[in-house]
Amino acid sequence: MEISDLQIIIPDPAWGSNLANIILDLEKLRSKKLTGEVPPHIFSQLKDIFQILETLGSARIEGNNTTLSEYVENIIENKMKQDESQKEVFNLEAAINFIEGNTDEKTTLNRAYISELHKIITADLTPPPNGEGSKNPGGLRTHNVQIRKANHIPPDYAILRDYFDAFVDFINHPFREQYQLLMVALAHHRFAYIHPFDNGNGRMARLLNYALLIKLGFRVKNGRIINPSSVFYTDRDKYYDMLAKADSLQSEDLLAWAEYFLLGLKNEIEKIDSLLSPDYVKDKILLPALMFAVDRKNITDQEFRVLKYVVQKNDMIIKSEELEQLGVKNSVQKSRIIAKLRDKKIIHALKEGGRIYTITFVNNYLLRGVISSLTDEGFVSDFLNKN
Repeated sequence: MEISDLQIIIPDPAWGSNLANIILDLEKLRSKKLTGEVPPHIFSQLKDIFQILETLGSARIEGNNTTLSEYVENIIENKMKQDESQKEVFNLEAAINFIEGNTDEKTTLNRAYISELHKIITADLTPPPNGEGSKNPGGLRTHNVQIRKANHIPPDYAILRDYFDAFVDFINHPFREQYQLLMVALAHHRFAYIHPFDNGNGRMARLLNYALLIKLGFRVKNGRIINPSSVFYTDRDKYYDMLAKADSLQSEDLLAWAEYFLLGLKNEIEKIDSLLSPDYVKDKILLPALMFAVDRKNITDQEFRVLKYVVQKNDMIIKSEELEQLGVKNSVQKSRIIAKLRDKKIIHALKEGGRIYTITFVNNYLLRGVISSLTDEGFVSDFLNKN
């Protein structure tokens, strides 16, 4: 391996090429005004569900055998197992929460930031070779490694710090706008290329994608959902093939990787941006989810009518007195209906002790229906349920 590998160069795509057009489309999405009117108490729940899809997908790429169906049932039954597979997914959720709480357009993704992410994803997991943890959480590897299913041999551990420092400089360099998305794509490959940790490098590369997109202004924290791991897990073999091709560090191969990565990202953002439309969320996600639940007797006919009423309102909230519009006149009966829905965690008050309620679908039987709706609309890959 030659010392010239230290320098990370962004090749210029040909003007008018597919890659250049993809970058232009992504720049439009980055600056797009997010005008969706989905109530924030509904949008935040949808975002929580996509966080499940993101974390589970990233874990399964690495061989985690937890299926989406199993994970959903464990959430509903509040029986989350504390085995290695489940803990790995919990750690990834914690890592995304760390990113969203500690990243904005001014954040420097320095060594301490990356080290903390690695500590989070490997916490309480068995170190290699038997588990997905680390012998040195947050620290660079102290031995040489070989990447599974790859011919490329990462840098010798004795000079790894130089490669890692060059990577950190690269992702924090103030690139001009036309190079910023190419930087994100190449950063993913380069992190896998240098393999700085003894374990968790794939998970880390995908998490850094998320952090870099926030840093570049894709407004993940105020109105947009991004699920970058879905770019890779829809066809895991192609993901590894494209990474391996870029290992040549030849311009054409790096640009091929960038085109693969950025096209997938563009398609994913365009698809998920449909969830900014209140009519789409109502008609394609929530109402079908309610039908799914009542058909399977997870909710009663009366509960279905109440929840349907809530979903069809623009603000998707309800007060007990509004039950009169559904034929419930008695105040005691109104209170009883609201209390039962609240006890089943199908509605919750918008503020503690409040009397204004909204539908809840992230920790109860309605989650099954929402996942079914998202699957029907193409948001959930079969990969998440393959054994």
